[in-house]
Amino acid sequence: MSEDLKRRVKEALERTDIMALSAIGTDGPWTAPVQYRYNEKLDLFFLSMPDTKHVRHILSDPRVSAAIYSHPGPSGGNLGLQISGTAEHLTGESSASGWQSFKLKPREIWCFDSRVFGRERRQVDISDLRLLLPTAWGQAQARMP
Repeated sequence: MSEDLKRRVKEALERTDIMALSAIGTDGPWTAPVQYRYNEKLDLFFLSMPDTKHVRHILSDPRVSAAIYSHPGPSGGNLGLQISGTAEHLTGESSASGWQSFKLKPREIWCFDSRVFGRERRQVDISDLRLLLPTAWGQAQARMP
């Protein structure tokens, strides 16, 4: 993957810490905003309460999708990520207050940046994706599941 596309992915991730997470259940799809963190391989980590609809859906079907987008976007355009993958309940990482930890492992990622790509999107090659994290961020991530 080009360094330019890596920079755009990282910029999209750094503009916000909220993603729209979609899960599917027997009663249909459900989308919820969740706060996330990420690691250098773009695994996304989030917390949620066990009684939420999206958690019930994830526990019955781990296939999920997510959108990461900030408003307003960068000057002169829109920038964001569209992601599909699987969510894993990190059972050993629950908090005393009841929050449950999850990891979204991407299967497919698309980046859109209208400043450069116009109306097109670019698929991100996740097979060799490694994002450089600032030192403080990397240390914080080392403590995450």
